[in-house]
Formats: sequence, C-alpha cells, structure tokens
Amino acid sequence: MSTWLVFSLASLGLWGLWGVFSKVATQHMGPQVAYLLGIFGYMPVFAILLYETGGQIPWNPGGWAAALAAGMSTGFALFFFFRALHYGAASIVVPLTSLYPGITVLLSWLFLQESITPRHLAGLVLAIAAVWLLSK
Repeated sequence: MSTWLVFSLASLGLWGLWGVFSKVATQHMGPQVAYLLGIFGYMPVFAILLYETGGQIPWNPGGWAAALAAGMSTGFALFFFFRALHYGAASIVVPLTSLYPGITVLLSWLFLQESITPRHLAGLVLAIAAVWLLSK
C-alpha cells in the first residue's frame, strides 16, 4: 500500500473520531472548554515534530507567514466548529464543514493558478449534494 494512502486513511479515521469526540465534549462542557482542552491533544504531535526536526526551524519569512496564517485559520475554524457542534447535530455540522476542500480548490484556482477541470467541478457539485442529502 502506498505511503500516502496509509497516511490518508489514518487521517480519515482520526477525523471521523475527532468529530464524534468533539460533539461529546461540547455536550458535557460547552464549546469553550472543549476547545481549550482539545488544544492539549496537539502536544504529543508537537513533541514528535520537534524531535523530527531536531528543534531546528529555518527562517523563511514567506514560509513563516504562510504557516502562521494556516495555524490561525485552523484555530479560528476549530473555534467556530466547536460552537457549531454545541448548537447543531454532528451528523450535519461535520459534513458541512468538511466541504472546506471546495474552498481550497477555488482559492487555488484564483491565487495559485491551479487548474479546475470539469471533473473537479463535478466533484464539488456532488460534495455539496451529499451534504444537502445528509442534512435532510
């Protein structure tokens, strides 16, 4: 099995667990505390990455800016995600927020000059249809 596929399937499974655990957490303690405690789950990954890089982070202003912007996007997305889960059903909130690759496709086309094929467009339409069907 390809390395990328192993990592992709591991990510898929863990994101599935994440959606369920996040909903349970918001039911027991609200979105603010669930998110704050969830941040501690990043610590083991932080330690692994720090070890793998030998603690060396090269200075590259563009890379730093993009990485920090990505982190802030993730942070605020999770901030709103936990609030959405607190008020909505996980079976609807998780699929809806999982449409984020569509935003990536459009922004990559606009700003990175990546191509969008008819197949990509069909995939986006089907993904939107899937979320609509799941929300009924």
